[in-house]
Amino acid sequence: MRTKKYVAPFLLVVLVGFLLIQLPLAIADRTDGFDFVDTIIDVRSILKESFVRDPDDEKMQIAAIQAMIETLDDPHTVYIPPSRERDFNKDLRGTYVGIGSEINIIDDYLTIISPMDDSPSLESGVKAGDVVLEIEGISTYKKSSQECIDQLLGEPDTQVTIKVRHLDDVEEDITITRRAIVARTVKGLVRNGKSWHHCLDSETNIAYAKVTQFNMSTMQELNQTMLQLVAAGMKGFILDLRDNPGGSLPAAIDMADLFLKEGVIVSVRPRDETRGRSWSAHKVRTMPDFPMIVLVNGSSASGSEIVAGALKDNGRATIIGTRTFGKGSVQDVRRLDFNRGTLKYTNAYYYLPSGRNLHRKDGSELWGVDPDPGFVIKESDKAFVARVLARRPYEVIRDRDDTMPDCYDSAWIRENFKDEQLALATEVLSEFITTNQWRTLNEDDPAVAALDLEMTRLTRTKARLLEQLSRIEKGIAEHSQLAEAAGKEPLLPDDIDLMGGAITLRDKDGNVIGEFRIDDDNAAIAINNMRLTRQTLIDDRVLPEITIEEHQE
Repeated sequence: MRTKKYVAPFLLVVLVGFLLIQLPLAIADRTDGFDFVDTIIDVRSILKESFVRDPDDEKMQIAAIQAMIETLDDPHTVYIPPSRERDFNKDLRGTYVGIGSEINIIDDYLTIISPMDDSPSLESGVKAGDVVLEIEGISTYKKSSQECIDQLLGEPDTQVTIKVRHLDDVEEDITITRRAIVARTVKGLVRNGKSWHHCLDSETNIAYAKVTQFNMSTMQELNQTMLQLVAAGMKGFILDLRDNPGGSLPAAIDMADLFLKEGVIVSVRPRDETRGRSWSAHKVRTMPDFPMIVLVNGSSASGSEIVAGALKDNGRATIIGTRTFGKGSVQDVRRLDFNRGTLKYTNAYYYLPSGRNLHRKDGSELWGVDPDPGFVIKESDKAFVARVLARRPYEVIRDRDDTMPDCYDSAWIRENFKDEQLALATEVLSEFITTNQWRTLNEDDPAVAALDLEMTRLTRTKARLLEQLSRIEKGIAEHSQLAEAAGKEPLLPDDIDLMGGAITLRDKDGNVIGEFRIDDDNAAIAINNMRLTRQTLIDDRVLPEITIEEHQE
C-alpha cells in the first residue's frame, strides 16, 4: 500500500526533472533560430526605412529564401512561392482541373495537338488539329499559351465554351465541363483511335510500352496494360524509360516489384544513415518471367533509374542504351504554414541493390545505371530530334483507322520512327526468344562509353561558348570602330587597368544593372561577364543609355 502511495509523486518528480533538462535545450534551439534571423530582420528594417526607393517586401523575402537554398549547392532543393504552387502541384501529382488537351500556339492561334485520354475535351468532340478561335468569347489570336491555359483551367464541374475551327473549316461552339485530369503516363507503340497498339514482332510476340513519368496513376495503367498483354500471349517485353524524368518513389518501387519475385529494389539513406530503409520485392501479383529489355538514356532519371537498376541488379532485365542521368536524391515536399509557399528539399540518397549510389556528384566517375556490357547504343542529338519528331504523329488521338496493322517490326521502326535503339532491341529480343542466347551488339565498355559521351557533351558546350565569345569580340570591335568614327571614346578601351577595383553598370536613371569586382583570380571572368552584359544591352538597343564607372580601391 505504501508503494502505491508514492508512485504518483515519484513519476511527477521524474517528469519535472526531464522537463528541466529538455527546457534549456529547447530554449537554446529557439535562441539559435532567433540569432539567425536577427541580422536579416535588421537589414530589412534599415532598407524599408532608409533605402532610396520603397523595397518590395515579397521580392526581398523570396530572394532571402533562395539565397539560403543556393548555399546548399543542390538544384533539386527549391522554394515555390504561393503564386506558383498550383503549377507545382499539377506537375507533382500529374493532375489538374481543366478540359484535358495538349495544345500549342500555331500561326498565332491556340491549336489542339491532341485531346487526352478519357478527357472532357475528347468526350465533347474536340479533335486533333482544331484551331481554338475563342475562349468564352475572347479571341486567342496573339495570346500566349499560358494565357490560354489560365482561361481553360478552373474549378471542377464548371463549364467553359470554346469556338473551334475543325480541319474541314467548319466552325463550332463547344461547351466543356471541367474536371480533374489525370495525365496518362503509359503509352504503346502506335495509337489507333483511343487505343494503343503494343505489338512489335508478330512471330515472336514481343510487346512494347513506354512510361513517360511516375505519378499516382502510373502503376494502375501499367498493371492493366501488362495483364492484357500477358493474356494475349506475350513472350517478350520491352519497357521504354528513355527521357523519363522520374516522379513518385512509391510508383517506381511498385513498378520494379511488378517484375520481381524477390530481391532488394532500392535503399534510401538520409544524413543519419541509421535511419535509412530499403524496399524488397514480393512474389504476390508478379508478372510471369518472360524475357525483358529496358531502354534508357541520359535523360532517364530518378524513378526510371530505380526501376532499371533494380531489374538489372536482380538479373531480371537486359538494359540497352546509354548511362542514365544520375538523379539519385530523395526530395520531401513540405507546405509552409499560413499559406507561405512550399519547400521541396533533398533529404536522402538512393542506392541500388548492388550498393551503387545513383546520384551524380562533382568529380564522380560512376553514377546512374549503365547498360549491360555489349548493349551500349549511342544516339546523337540529331538522331534524338529525328526520333521525337517522327514519333509524335503516331501518338495523336484521331478517328480509328481499320486499315492500320495490329503489329509492327524493326524495319518499320527504323523507317517510320527513326529509332535505331528500339529497332535493335526488338531484333535482339526476338533472337533471344528463338535461340535462348543474347546476341551482344558491340564490345563497348559502358563506363568508358559514358565518359566518352560526357566528354563529347563538354567539348560541344565549349565550342558553343567559344563561338559566342568570338561573336561578342567581333561586336565589341565593330562598335568600338563606330564610336571612334563618331569622335567618341570606345566604351571599353583595352588599356584600362581594372585590377583591384570594380566595374558597375548603371542605366540612365542611375539604377545598378551589373557590378563585377576585379582581383587576380576573377579579372578575366569579370571582364567577359561585363562584355556579355554589354552585348546584351547592345542587342536590346539601349547602349546609348549605359555608363561604366571604374572604382579603384
